[in-house]
Amino acid sequence: MSEKAAPIWTLPDFEEKLERLLKSRTKILLPADGMITAAVLVPLFSTNGSRHVLLTKRSDFVEHHKGEISFPGGKVDPSDANMLACALRETAEEIGVDPKDVRVLGELDDFYTVATRYLVIPFVGIIPYPYEFRPSAREISGLLRVPLEVFFDPSRRSEDTWTIEGQSVEVTSYLWQGHNIWGATARILKHFTELIEQGGI
Repeated sequence: MSEKAAPIWTLPDFEEKLERLLKSRTKILLPADGMITAAVLVPLFSTNGSRHVLLTKRSDFVEHHKGEISFPGGKVDPSDANMLACALRETAEEIGVDPKDVRVLGELDDFYTVATRYLVIPFVGIIPYPYEFRPSAREISGLLRVPLEVFFDPSRRSEDTWTIEGQSVEVTSYLWQGHNIWGATARILKHFTELIEQGGI
């Protein structure tokens, strides 16, 4: 009997393979008509031989998505040179990660938020760890260091149908240590893991 293959995300060259995968594919672009354009970073890091994703818990002081789990990021500013610059600037402002400390691997598909009408452009990057994170007191109430394996585990994911503004919407969510990770964040993570599983890396 052959040994079971090690999970993809545990392989020593996972980041290199992921970078090749992201840069070799054609991402899905969505029109920005009537939407607020925003960019986010999907920050990956390694600790104790395990890969994680860093998520933020939004404070109750922000305008949208109060108390929700999300990626660091936000809407585009006129000073941003491009979408990546926006994602890195927002990441620096929200959690204190210097843009020069991020190794950007590539982009994921565009996503819409349902209720708040945002067009979200996600970038995947590797950040150093441990790191002296400096969460914004106004925007961020906490940081979640979630093992990447959580999002590859179908038993942790649920798919529901909600009615929002009279429309049926498929809602993906993940439960981890009492936190409900849902909405666009969960859909981006599901897309991310499916890309990895289907990409043959």
